[in-house]
Amino acid sequence: MSFRTLFCLLILIVHTGIAGAQSLSGDSLVLAPVFTDHMVLQRNKPVQIYGRARAGETVRVRLQGINREAAADREGKWKVVFPAQKAGGPYELTVSGRHSKVVLNDILIGDVWLCSGQSNMDFQLKNAATGSEELKKGSFNQRLRLLKCGGSVPWGDVSWDSATLARVNRFEFFKGEWKIPDASSAAAFSAVAYYFGQKIAAEENVPIGLIQVAVGGSPTESWIDKKVLARDGRFAEMLADWQHSEQVMAWCRERAGVNTKHAQSPDQRHPFKPGYNYEAGIAPLNDFPVAGIIWYQGESNVHNVALHEALFETLVKSWRQSRGNALPFYYVQLSGIERPNWPEFRDSQRKMLGKIAHSGLAVSYDLGDSLDVHPVRKKEVGERLALLALQGYYGKPVVANGPVIRKASLRSDGILLDFTSAQRLLTPDNQPLTGFELLTKSGRRLPAQAVIWNNRVRIPVPAGEAIETVLYAYRPFTRANLYNEAGLPAATFSISVH
Repeated sequence: MSFRTLFCLLILIVHTGIAGAQSLSGDSLVLAPVFTDHMVLQRNKPVQIYGRARAGETVRVRLQGINREAAADREGKWKVVFPAQKAGGPYELTVSGRHSKVVLNDILIGDVWLCSGQSNMDFQLKNAATGSEELKKGSFNQRLRLLKCGGSVPWGDVSWDSATLARVNRFEFFKGEWKIPDASSAAAFSAVAYYFGQKIAAEENVPIGLIQVAVGGSPTESWIDKKVLARDGRFAEMLADWQHSEQVMAWCRERAGVNTKHAQSPDQRHPFKPGYNYEAGIAPLNDFPVAGIIWYQGESNVHNVALHEALFETLVKSWRQSRGNALPFYYVQLSGIERPNWPEFRDSQRKMLGKIAHSGLAVSYDLGDSLDVHPVRKKEVGERLALLALQGYYGKPVVANGPVIRKASLRSDGILLDFTSAQRLLTPDNQPLTGFELLTKSGRRLPAQAVIWNNRVRIPVPAGEAIETVLYAYRPFTRANLYNEAGLPAATFSISVH
């Protein structure tokens, strides 16, 4: 045998060995990424454990003394289902295949909440107004667990290299593992989600798991299954050519253009592209049961209020359908900032409560910053979301909403506004009531001298004016100050006068 022939044979053997090793590694037993040490599994719902293995391989799973097994299908996917469990832990989960074994430790069973949206949900605890104080305490609830599915690519106003572009195209955008809260893990976690979970855990005294899947700047359409969008003609334009569609906010298109500047393919993916974040971040969690969802998003859709209404209703409906139940969905009404369309958008968010069952709205305009789209008072936002969950999901007798407008009646002495969710209407420190305006039938907008009277709001009508609508907190940045006895503000609203 010649030296050249021997050399080629050795190369072939080495190459075959490497390929075999890669195949073995690719087909070996693995759990879905959501399953790691320190995780929380949803109580009172069937527990689903799933992953991949060699096609046809039998996978055995053991949890709390109960055994289940399943054979991997032709694609290597497997899943087992355990009976619903009560809150408790810590437990051990053992998953065994033909040649390998995975053991997960410190598993709790409690309530899991999916926390999603854009930058204000992604806003880190360490940057919140109360973040430093919270972290300095050094006392963290060990039954609160955090899974931050963070972006795995460089973010911001940068152009991605070829390797990053390829990862994005493979939907390898999110990654993370469950962590016990400490000064490091809590600091980098969503401030809104952290304060939400902290309050729920304290009130319910059960383990709470928080899964953060949020992308700064992301528009609503990026969080909806592309197949769902394609079935609705209202979204055809953005699907046809999203980077040139006025249905997509200009800022989103510009940032995506910078990120994908070096892309070679016209089909380059991006987390602002319709459907991307759903496929990369939400769909992989659809088989992982949760108690409900909290949502803080909308800044990247303010440019088209009517379109956002259609998108948001579609998002909630499709997420619920993919999970097979009407999960509670609690969301944040955008804050106050000096930008156009924000009052109309906030009012639209309020009106969506009438279209979406099992939902709730946390008001935040009173916590806003006139110049910064990322206000730092996140504790109040998280705790207001928690109140909605405590009342709506947990059935606690708490006040979860500020004054809710019921009707506006024209009387001889002016316009009287009636509210629900207000045993007592008030303003902080008994300050004069502000934030009300009147809209005439001719379209003129007039300031209103509103006062609290007999637990109603009374507004005198200027002489000779025909009033059609009452507006409240209807400036982009507002210091409107109507609250109830629980210290919760009334939402931005508009209401016709009768």
